[in-house]
Amino acid sequence: MKTLITGATGQLGTLVVKHLLDRLPASEIAVSVRTPAKAENFASLGIDVRHGDFDDLALMTNAFKGIEAALIISAEADNATRIAQHRTAVDAAKAAGVKHLVYTSIVDPRADADFTYSAIHLDTENYIKESGLNYTLLRNSFYADLLLAGVPHALETGDFGAPAGDAKITYIPRNDLAEAAATVLANPADHINKTYDLTGTKGVTHGEIASYIASATGKPVRFVDLPADVHTGILGSLGLPGHLVEALAGLYVGAKKGDYETVSSDFETLVGRQPQSVEDFVAKALK
Repeated sequence: MKTLITGATGQLGTLVVKHLLDRLPASEIAVSVRTPAKAENFASLGIDVRHGDFDDLALMTNAFKGIEAALIISAEADNATRIAQHRTAVDAAKAAGVKHLVYTSIVDPRADADFTYSAIHLDTENYIKESGLNYTLLRNSFYADLLLAGVPHALETGDFGAPAGDAKITYIPRNDLAEAAATVLANPADHINKTYDLTGTKGVTHGEIASYIASATGKPVRFVDLPADVHTGILGSLGLPGHLVEALAGLYVGAKKGDYETVSSDFETLVGRQPQSVEDFVAKALK
């Protein structure tokens, strides 16, 4: 029986495979991807590359055959589409005889959260629990990596902008979240029906993040608290889909209510070390 990772050519999936290779032989790892040709590097390592698509129940069921534990990495689409896709993936896993599902959720998933994508994760968590399969829920906080998108503008203008006020968010590097997922996948029996809140070492404000960028680059950078409508206008001008603009706007609304400032020690319990701090992540990324 093998361990499978869905969405393995994505940014998170690629890192999970990397960390899992430190824990399992390639012959025990499978990946499910929508475009197998993009996973030739995995195949060259001896990893079993399978064709899967969350929009196709039969194809996904076939991809899950002979799999002991599978990681379902959340897809990227509007809420209704993603909820349907995730349910299809769970149905396919159950039909194929998968024993254990691991899912990348979000911290504090709620149907009424200002961060609109939160509702997707709550629905998927509940659907997995109702499936009767063993599960592990990885409630990931927000990627520290996303903060780097604003760095070029900050270095050019001196302004690091977001409608964040003095909200604290427990950002954590994507690489750390990938290692946590690989830890669970390597020994799923140790994590049956457990939920882990995976956060950074502390909640950080965007003012602090601006200071980290300044320290790392030696250039003056200050935080600018953008009006919400200016922020959404900027996101829209970048060509982002409306559902993503809505979710990102809601993230800051929720953060200012304290939704994403609670720190958990679950990452350290799971992996055996603290996650990389945002300050260290920014410093190393901008060296």
